[in-house]
Order: sequence, then structure tokens, then C-alpha cells
Amino acid sequence: MNIRRARHSVIALILVFSAFVGVLAVLSNRWTTFSIYENVVDLDEGWSMVTPSPTAQKGAIAVERVFSVGELQSTGGGPTICFRTNNATVVVRVNGNYMYSYGLLGKKRIGNETGTCLHFFRLSHFYPNAQFTVNIEFAPMYQPSEKSFFKRGTQLLVTPHIYFGSKAACIQQYIADTLLPATVSIIIIFIGLMYLVLTGTFWISHRQYTRDFCYWGIFSLITGIGYFFESGLADLFVPNAFLRYFCSTLVLAILPDFFLMYVKTSKLLPYHSRLCNFFIVQSLVNAFLVCGCALIPALPFSYVRMYIIISHMIYLFFVIAMFINNSIGLSRRLSLTELFVILTSVIMLVDFTLYLVPPYQTDLFMFCRFCMLVYLVLRTVEIINDFYCTQILSAREEMYRSVVVKDSLTGVFTRPSFWQRQKDLFTQNQSLDGRLSLLICELVNVKEINEKFGYEEGDEALKTVSQILKLNFSQENVFRLDGSCFGVLLLDMSEDTVRMRLEEMQEIITDYNNSQSTGMIRLCMENNVYYSHQAGSFDEFLTNTMQKLGEKRNAILHTIS
Repeated sequence: MNIRRARHSVIALILVFSAFVGVLAVLSNRWTTFSIYENVVDLDEGWSMVTPSPTAQKGAIAVERVFSVGELQSTGGGPTICFRTNNATVVVRVNGNYMYSYGLLGKKRIGNETGTCLHFFRLSHFYPNAQFTVNIEFAPMYQPSEKSFFKRGTQLLVTPHIYFGSKAACIQQYIADTLLPATVSIIIIFIGLMYLVLTGTFWISHRQYTRDFCYWGIFSLITGIGYFFESGLADLFVPNAFLRYFCSTLVLAILPDFFLMYVKTSKLLPYHSRLCNFFIVQSLVNAFLVCGCALIPALPFSYVRMYIIISHMIYLFFVIAMFINNSIGLSRRLSLTELFVILTSVIMLVDFTLYLVPPYQTDLFMFCRFCMLVYLVLRTVEIINDFYCTQILSAREEMYRSVVVKDSLTGVFTRPSFWQRQKDLFTQNQSLDGRLSLLICELVNVKEINEKFGYEEGDEALKTVSQILKLNFSQENVFRLDGSCFGVLLLDMSEDTVRMRLEEMQEIITDYNNSQSTGMIRLCMENNVYYSHQAGSFDEFLTNTMQKLGEKRNAILHTIS
């Protein structure tokens, strides 16, 4: 098994492993929300930070707001509180009564954190008091346990932006806030799908595998999905929070493998193969690590994610240094695409730093997804340009090959093809027990025709001779050796058959000359047979045949003059 097959097997194993983790994430209901009231309420501004309850987990924060029942009457669709958390448990109390919780219920089959999650809590119209207080408490997601790998600690939580209004209004406002990063992610996904469609189209229509299209299709698709999971809009479409959290981390772990494998196969950076191989192997190991750690409920997944981010940052420093070193080593300027690779890497480093340094942001790819989109668009233009340039070069190569192989005027094979055909005959029939017949035919008066009637008549005479030869000896056996000389190679054809066909040629030429008032054809032909047991080589045999043809040609020219 070579290295490429081994790598493909490892990637397939990672896909199976990640699918298994995804199934467990879907089956797990640990993060199921629980609420007592599902009715509708109105809400206004005025939230304030308060002290968490005595039973709250260490590191928790709490916000509170007082509402009046009269405020609820103006809401047509029903008031809803909507907010987004990142690795946080949620407890909502109304007038001190427990109403809503998230992250404390359900079975713990997989994972110990959720990543980002979108919450909707509806207030009721039927509170008995004229006023009521809504208290929302946020705490770090992972809970302390005697069997946990990590002891209880503090985690800086950020108060989320709280939307209020009808559920439709909350969703509309939330979509408006997350539409830009989600749209960029969807465009990247669309670019990946476009590449894959083009790959399939070329394969079906031309049986041509476009490696660049396939690679960048997979790369763009995986990148776009990872970006979309972090954009916030995915929270509305993929309700399982840990599945999004896991998939975006897995994408982050596997991306170096895809990018560096392309760099390696495209031979852009030949002097860094060892480091490329190191990061490729590390990327595959990190992917297995992400899948394996997801199966350990006692391990906070944010620690795994932090390790993957740090590993990716080291890889980004390597990419930046690699491109700059390659440019300096070759004493050239960086191309526009290479500049955007460096810019995207730098912006990604900024995003990762903001994600790791408090106060934590929830979007891991806040700025770099825009640079990645521009880079993929530029790369698409380059790939399409390179593809069409390759097609043009292939067409030219085919044209030049046809010019070398076939004569453009007469349509018969050329002199190089004559020698190749002769070699093929000797290779296929090394013993050559049969005879190899060689017929040399020359239009001796082509110069006279050109001078008296013009070059067009001379060309027509050459075409006529080639058509007669092809008619009697088949096209694959006829060759144009020079301007007015044709050769015919025949294997295992008897002398009587050759003589009979030469007589037929003479009759055809006589009839042709009788029908022409100008441009009469005068041929000089010499037929000889080469036997394998002869001492001389084929070159000597051809030279002797050409000498005999020359003697006949001189005699014909002397007769004409």
C-alpha cells in the first residue's frame, strides 16, 4: 500500500469515526431544554446585572428585568425572550420560581459542552401580579465531578445579547444580525458545490478527471460548512448544539491536511516537504483526537478545541513563513493569490487570538471568512484560466502531432511516420519470415506542371497521386517521403498482387491523363522486396531502391526533353 492509499484509508476512517460521533450527538438529549410555561409575554429594555443565587455554580452571572402585565397587552404575536449562549447552562426564574433550564437534564452519552446554542423563552399573559421579575442565570457548561479530569474552576462568561418581541420578530432580528457571516459561508459552500458539479460534468461528458476542481470543491465545501456552523445562523437549522461544536472543531483539525496535500502535489514549495508531511500527519492525528475526546463526557470539549486552535495557529505561522521563504528563495515578488493566503492566515490568527483571550467571542471565524472568500474567488479565476490554458495547449499539441503524423495537403502519412511504421513492423514481426514490399512512386513532372499551369495544378496532381495510391494500397500503408515522392510499405503481399495493382494504377493514370488537357501526370515507380535473411539493413535496402528510382527518373526526364 503506497502513501496515497494509506492517506485515503485514514481519511475514510476519520469520516466513519466522525459519523459515529455525530450519530451519538444526535441521540444524546443531555442539552434538551426544559420550560414550564410556553405562553407569550412582552418585554422591554432595562436588564441589569444582579448577584447570582446562592446555589449557582461558581463563575455564574445573572441578569434581571422587571416587567408589568400591562406591557404584555401591546404585543400581537406574543413576547419572547431570545438569546444565544456559548458553553453555558441557563436557568430562568420568574418571581423566584424555576421556569426554564438548559444543560442540566437528559442523558450524557457524548460530550461535556455544547458550544453555541440559541434559546427561546416565552412569557405568560397570566401572571397573577401586576409586576413580575425575570431572572436569567448563566453558568459554565461543564459540571464538577469526582471522576472529572478537571476540577471546578472559573470561566469568564459574556452576557449575551437578549432579543425581545414576538418569536417571529426575534428570529427576524437575529437573522439580520447573523446574515452577513452566514451569507459569506453559504457562498463558499456554493463555490465548493460548483467545483464538484464541474468535476462530475467533465467526467461524464469527456471522461476527463479535473483534479483541481475536485480538490478545491472538497476544500471549499468543508471550509464553508465549518464557517456556517460558527456563523450563528446554523443555530436555527441545526438544533443539536454539540454536533455543530464538534463539526466545526473537526473541520479546523482537518483543514491543514487538505491544504498542504495540495501544496505538496502541486509542487509549489518543494523545499519544505518534511514540515508539510509533519503537519499533514498532525492534522490526521488531531482529527482522531477530536473524535476520541468527544466520547469522553468527563473531559470539557473546550480544552480539546483550545488545543486544536493552538495547533492550527502554529500551522498558520508555518504557512506564512513557507510562502515568504519561497518568494525570497526564488527572488521574486509574491503573487496576488499568495498575498491573500498570507493575509487570510494573519486574519485567522487574529480571530483565534480574540477567541482565546477574554472576553471570549462566540464566532471563531469572525473576520477570516471574508478573506477566505476573496482567496477562493481569486483561486477560482486562476484554476479556470489554467484549465483553459491547458485545454488550448492540449489542442495545439494535438494539432502539431497531426501535422507531424499526417501530411496536410494529401492526407497521407509523413516521412517520420514512415520510419515509425517500419520500426513497428520489425518489432511486431521480428523474424519477418514473410516479405516486406517497398514501393517508391515519384511524380517526376511536378516542377513542369507548377511552371506551366500554376502551383494549384501541381497540388492537384499530388492529391491525385495520393488518392490513387490510397485506393490501391490502403491509406495506412501510404507515406509522403518528400515533395513529390511517395512510399508504400506492404507486409506479406505477393509479387503478383503488387504487380496487378501497379497495372491498375497505370490504367487509372492513363484514363486520368486522357481526360485532362493540362497537368498530365507522369509517374516513376520502383518496387522492391526486402527479406529478413538478407545481410544488409533496411536503410541500405531503401538506399538501393531510391538509387534505382533515380535512374528511372533520369531516363523519363531525358525522354520528355
